[in-house]
Parts: sequence; C-alpha cells; structure tokens
Amino acid sequence: MTVLLFCPTYRLEPETVQAIFAQQYDGGIDFLFTRDNPYDGDDDGKANILHNYRKGREAFLAGGYDAMFIVESDIIPPKDALQSLMRLDADVAYGLYLFRRHQPYHCNVTRFAVSPAPDQPLSMFPKAYNKAWRDGIVKCSGSGLGCVLIKRHVLEAVEFQQRNQRVHCDTFFTEDVWARKYKMMADMRVVCGHKTPDGRILWPTEECGAWKLS
Repeated sequence: MTVLLFCPTYRLEPETVQAIFAQQYDGGIDFLFTRDNPYDGDDDGKANILHNYRKGREAFLAGGYDAMFIVESDIIPPKDALQSLMRLDADVAYGLYLFRRHQPYHCNVTRFAVSPAPDQPLSMFPKAYNKAWRDGIVKCSGSGLGCVLIKRHVLEAVEFQQRNQRVHCDTFFTEDVWARKYKMMADMRVVCGHKTPDGRILWPTEECGAWKLS
C-alpha cells in the first residue's frame, strides 16, 4: 500500500520530525508538511487548521494513495506506529496520546458504545481504560487526528468540516466517520508523546489518570 504521511504544521517540533522520518515501513511512502495559515483571528487557529487539513486531503486524493497517516506537528509516535496501525482491520486506526489542554489529561481514544455519536475518552472510565491497555487493540469511536491512519475510501467520502466555530474540525470528522458506520480501532501499544508549548512531553501510562513527563 502507498501511504501519504501528512503533517499539518502549526509549531513543528524537532522530536516530531525525527519520529516521522524514523517510521518503519516497507511500502511506498511520501511525506507532506504544510504550514499555510492565511487567516487571522481569535479562533485558536481553527480556520487555519481546517485549511491545512483540506489541503492535505486534496493532495492525498490527487496522488492516488491508499491511506493517509496523519501525525500532527507536536505528536511523537513510536517508530513502528505506521506498521502497527496498518495491521489493524479498520477503516480508521488510532494511536494513543493525551490531550493536553486541561488537567486531568484524558486520552484521545474514545470508548466504543452503541449511540448516535462518539462516546467520551476511555480514560474517563478506569476499568475500560485499563482493560483496553491490557488488550492492546480495541474498537473505539474516535477520536482526534494526532496519530491516525485513514484508508482512502474514508477520505473519498468524508471531508474535513467545521460546523461550529468553537470546535476543531477533528470533532466533526470523527462524528461523520462514526455516522457512516466505518470501523474505527485503536492500538493502545502505539504510545505517542504530546509536546506542550513549554517543552514538556506528556506520555500515556497504564494507570488511568496518570501520565509520564519527559
């Protein structure tokens, strides 16, 4: 399979660059970094983020790739992240990292539940989170685009949108993927760092509600 590794860039971290080019993959792979931020405003960069994701999707579809592997510019995936996510029998496959806006830091992987919309982060449910960590590979309902492998047929059908100016486009992408009943899975062993603006790197741990710093 040919892969486009896409890194939409707001603040590109050197650890991210190193991790991207260290990815172990025997198939065809191209790399796309984009930092095109034409919009000013106080929307926390949402318009620019959406603009860059739309550019990435357009380049992916025009290039005839089989899958797009997104690594956001402050995420540090392990070197086997792409290989591991490629092995999952999923339309959309996620690595594990922590959102870093508010403490307690919750993980990006949301609980699989039969509901009209994606559920909440697994880390809000300690028993489910700990079981998922032990199991390794789990069904989920998203979310986040920090470390995710998306198959071509999904991106052909689902656009990046922002239907609410208060919410980032990754939320709506997850909702649209879920509504179309695409299969989403996460590999909890693909543990990624998430770098903060002050230089700390947050790492998920087996213990729910805890994290490591580097």
